[in-house]
Amino acid sequence: MTIPAQQRPWTRVPTSLAWALCILSAILALASVALASFNGENLLELVANHYAIGILNALVLPLIGALIVVGDRRHLLAWLLIVGGVFLAVYNFAAQYAPLALGLTWRRLSLPGGDLASWLTGWTNVPGIVILAVFVILLFPDGRLPSRRWRPVAWAGAVVLVVPTAILAVGYWPLRGPQLITEEGSVPPPVVGVMFWTAFQGALLLGAISVVALVLRFRRAGAVQRQQIKWFAYGAALSIPLSLFPEARPWGPYLEFLGTVLLLAGLGIGIFRYRLWDIDRLVNRTLVYGLLTAILGAVYVGLVLVLGQLFGGIGTETPSWAVAGATLAVAALFQPARRRIQQTVDRRFNRRKYNAAKTIEAFSIRLRDQVDLDTLSAELLAAVNQTMQPASASLWLRPSA
Repeated sequence: MTIPAQQRPWTRVPTSLAWALCILSAILALASVALASFNGENLLELVANHYAIGILNALVLPLIGALIVVGDRRHLLAWLLIVGGVFLAVYNFAAQYAPLALGLTWRRLSLPGGDLASWLTGWTNVPGIVILAVFVILLFPDGRLPSRRWRPVAWAGAVVLVVPTAILAVGYWPLRGPQLITEEGSVPPPVVGVMFWTAFQGALLLGAISVVALVLRFRRAGAVQRQQIKWFAYGAALSIPLSLFPEARPWGPYLEFLGTVLLLAGLGIGIFRYRLWDIDRLVNRTLVYGLLTAILGAVYVGLVLVLGQLFGGIGTETPSWAVAGATLAVAALFQPARRRIQQTVDRRFNRRKYNAAKTIEAFSIRLRDQVDLDTLSAELLAAVNQTMQPASASLWLRPSA
């Protein structure tokens, strides 16, 4: 007797393992937040110290991976997301537990496993960084390479992931203890000391190469996969500018955290194909209102500065009427500027909508002068075909009484 695939107990093992790792990652991530508060760090300090990004990834990435595994147990990207999230969860938990267990905090506690936790802080963040920087881009969205030609990039990513991680793990093992947390005392060998930055720079280089693979995948993809890639690219495009200056105080870490939120949102929506919004419309609105805000802001600042220097003098306070006048001028320019920018964006990035608007405009001009009913019917059907592009169109006219 043949057992149906859905009733075979071993077919549920991958799904159960994925959910178990997801739950483990969530527990470690939430425990790291609790330990941080026990150590005197609040949520804002976690963001400022860049730990919040790893905690967020540890919560979201395994969840996305587990949801994918439910539908496709062989999805390689799903398992990499789970593994990367678990490693980041271990890193953040160890980073909060080690100082507490080794008595390096103000509480002066002594808990078991402090040496092991300090050793884990030296290398467990590397796999998560490499997976996010290289394999998420290279394998998005279906978990497969764009073609066999990209196998060398995948193998290079595996080397960057495994070799530095192994060297860091082996090299830091004899140094485990307080010196790994305080960075005082024994110095690791030079080859160990440069491994993290080697992995980081290698991941950035391979990530840039993987962007080329994503572009080529987009050009060859179908309609659904193009929508997925657009969502991911949209989140990445918003995330990259926010993450350029993570050390700039006081807003750099918070902008970096916001960029990570946007990137994860684009990744999740893209993979699960949530067609709740039209991504083209969202990109269009982002371009229009982004340019509108920049232009009107520049006009406002320019008017305030010019009027202030002309009528208030350099170095003196700007007259209140100048600020009010600049505000009124910007308010008057809002609608004309928005229409003009909308037309420019549609002409450059939404040509179909622009052509449809031009067709309707031309038809309305001819409609005022056309008196022949047959010609008008033909032109009306032609305008409908060009703008709406239906499978078929017909025109029925009610005869006059």
